Order: sequence, then C-alpha cells, then structure tokens
Amino acid sequence: MNRRLPALALAFAAPAAGAWVPCNSPEITAPVAIRREAPAYPTAVREIGIEGSVEVALTVLADGSIGWVRVVRADPPGYFEQAAIAGVRAWRFQPARAGDRAIECRMLTRVIFTLVDTVDAATAGAGDRPAPAYPARLLAERIEGYVEVEFELGADGAVANPRAIIAMPRGAFEDAALAAIRRWKFRPPVQPGERRSRRFEFRLPDSTLAEVPPTLLASAPFPVAACERRIRGRVTLEVSTDAAGKVQRVRILSSDPKGMFDATARTIARGARLSPAWRDGQPMAATALLTLYFDPEKATCPGGLGPERDQGPAPRPQPRVSRIDEWPAPRGGW
Repeated sequence: MNRRLPALALAFAAPAAGAWVPCNSPEITAPVAIRREAPAYPTAVREIGIEGSVEVALTVLADGSIGWVRVVRADPPGYFEQAAIAGVRAWRFQPARAGDRAIECRMLTRVIFTLVDTVDAATAGAGDRPAPAYPARLLAERIEGYVEVEFELGADGAVANPRAIIAMPRGAFEDAALAAIRRWKFRPPVQPGERRSRRFEFRLPDSTLAEVPPTLLASAPFPVAACERRIRGRVTLEVSTDAAGKVQRVRILSSDPKGMFDATARTIARGARLSPAWRDGQPMAATALLTLYFDPEKATCPGGLGPERDQGPAPRPQPRVSRIDEWPAPRGGW
C-alpha cells in the first residue's frame, strides 16, 4: 500500500551577530537537546499536498526551556508557521553554559515539511507514478530506510534528470527510487523545467516503526564571499553514521561552485545527526548520501534579515489550515 505521510527535517543555521549570545558561539558550551521532536504536519495542509519550510528564531533559557520565539521566514507563507511555533515551544535542552553558569542563548532553526510516499513489499508498481520496488536483498535482511529524489518536469509531464539527493542507507534504495521515478508522468498543465522532489520511506510490511528521530543538521556560518556575491550552491556528501545517526566520517562527492561551500558543508555534516536506517526494528550504523543547498536569500547574511529585524506578519492565504491556527502568532542555512 502506498501512503502519503509527512516527514520533517530540522536544519540549524547560524544567526547574525547581535546583542544576544548565539547558541553556537565558541565562547560558550552549546545547549544539548533533551527533547526535540519534529512539529506536527498540519492535517489540512497535508491533504491539499503543500510542502514548505519555516525559519524560527528562538531563545533557549537558562533552565533549558524555550522562551522568546519568532517566525523569521516562511515558504510558502501562511501554512506552516503556527505548527512550527507550537512544536518548537515544546523543545527542551540542557542549557548553554558560560563556565559554571547556565545562560540563555539564541538560535535560528529551519523546520522543513515534506510529504512522503511510504513503500512496502506489497506496494503496487503500476500507473502514471509507480512506487519503487522494495529491493529483495534489503527485504530479506529486514532493512528499512529512505531516499529523497530531485527531478525536473518536461513539457509533456515526463520526469527528466532525476538524482538522489538524500539516501539512508546508500545503494539499493537509491536505485529502486530512481528506477521508479524515471517512469513517472505528470498530467498537463505542467511548467517545463520545474524542479520537484519526492521522498520515499521504505518500510517492511510488518514494520514497528511509527515515529522516528528527525534529521538534525548542525550550525555553520554562511560563507561571507557567497553572501556578498549572492552565490547559491550545492554540496553532495557521503557520510558514515553510527546507529544513532550521528555522523562519524564525511567525504565530499561533488560541489557547485567548486570549493565555495565545502568547508561549511563539512562543518554542518560533522555535527549532524541523521534519521537512521533500521535493521529488524533496531537502528543501525550505515553510509548515507546527504545533499546540502546554500542560498543567500534563505540565509542570515551580514546586513540581511536577522531575528531582531522581523518581516512582520505575512498575508495568510486561504484556506485557514488547522486547529493550530488558534495559537497566537508570536527561521536560514542551506
């Protein structure tokens, strides 16, 4: 059976300098997450098929709870802000420390809301968008994982230039996802050249996995030269992780532009904790594919938007999406 489920990735980005103490400052001991669940995907937004991201600035208080919270940027605006705020407010940390003293600090975090196709051994493989076939070897070894594929649309709705951008573990799941998505066809009208992505979760028919740990990416300053010249980029890495998903080794496979974002990508990856692969219901060490994107328009560059310079409320599109909208309205990265 093919099911569409939400997946959330959390990416942490370095804030601009200000009067407050950044949580990734080298002068302090950074806070450590105790409870940092992914925010809930708004039900009505999931049903109409919208994906997006929200960047939130927040203060981790000296007792480890969350204090000040503000949405800095949302794409698209009006759909996910309240869900992101509600989820972030429930986080708890071991507080940052300056010497022996617990202190408060601020960080920017991006919550990414992505719709997912769940693949199991009984999934049908026909129609305009066939599901990937569960690789026989991984099925026999009872391994579960996930792949995210990026692709373009042709004028006739066919998929062009598909590439795996995230895969855990590497190998057969990537091949299965790419083989399936090359056969996908979207009904017109479509925008030729439009880039889309799709995530596939490979789950055993008797999988006991309900909620799994989200991917958490570390902080790293956006390169100053890229900010000044408004350069976008992408770095693809192969990483080795332990059973908890913590990255142990990093190797750059490709980067564009070459060298511009490599150091930043290594810093982000080395501090990352990925949602792990699973063997027979237990998390396992694995080798994964990870692609990081860098966009100065979605980063906090010097002189750009920071948590002290709020965009103000964005106009809300219709429909109003969920009961989470009742929360009072009180951000990038890669």
